[in-house]
Amino acid sequence: MKCDSKMMLKTAAGMGIVLAVAYFTLPAAQTFILASAPILLVLICPVAMLLMMASMNGSKKDDGAKPDQTMPAPGSLRAGRDEA
Repeated sequence: MKCDSKMMLKTAAGMGIVLAVAYFTLPAAQTFILASAPILLVLICPVAMLLMMASMNGSKKDDGAKPDQTMPAPGSLRAGRDEA
C-alpha cells in the first residue's frame, strides 16, 4: 500500500468529517479548529502514511519462532558427526 491520491482523498474526507463534527460540537474550540484545519490538510500524506504503517504493524505477528526453540550453533552439528 502506498500513499497515492486515492488514499489521500480518503484521509482528507475522514479529516474533514472529524473537523466538521468537532467544529459543531465544540463551540468553545471553533477558532482553534479553524486555525488547525489548513495545517492538517497539508499533512494528509504523512498522516495517511502513519496510519498505513500502524495498520501494517498491528496485523504482523511472528508465530514462526517460539522462545523455547533455539537454533544449534553451526559448529556443534559438525562436531556431532565427527564423533559418531
